[in-house]
Amino acid sequence: MEFDAYHVPVMLTECIEALEIKPDGIYVDCTLGGGGHSLEILKRLNSGKLIAIDKDGEAISHCEKRFSEYQDKVIFIRDDFKNIKNILSRLFINGVDGILVDLGVSSKQLDDESRGFSYMKEAKLDMRMDTSQHGLHHARRAHSG
Repeated sequence: MEFDAYHVPVMLTECIEALEIKPDGIYVDCTLGGGGHSLEILKRLNSGKLIAIDKDGEAISHCEKRFSEYQDKVIFIRDDFKNIKNILSRLFINGVDGILVDLGVSSKQLDDESRGFSYMKEAKLDMRMDTSQHGLHHARRAHSG
């Protein structure tokens, strides 16, 4: 399943307008997901950079392909955005021009029963954004008759 088909940013125009993107600015998308917001940021950058953060390796892999024409403008980081200070420090970035955080679970994660986010399907309880971490993948949801 592709992320594109499942995630259309609801307030895309409003978010992009609020960021007031400078072509040479540095921006951080703390919750990359399907990349809808990030793609619009990248389209507006010339010499600027986008730091794209997500815990979900599937999201990173998807967006690496999706943003191939912008590879010189984006840095992908698989991490938790709570570590933003350390992430920026490791990249020798002392300040940014804008930060976007789209909190929540994506439709892609809810619809993919192997991810274990939804109670709508019989599947293993998991609910990890980062599937490489050890989780509760041995637990089962209670099945209601």
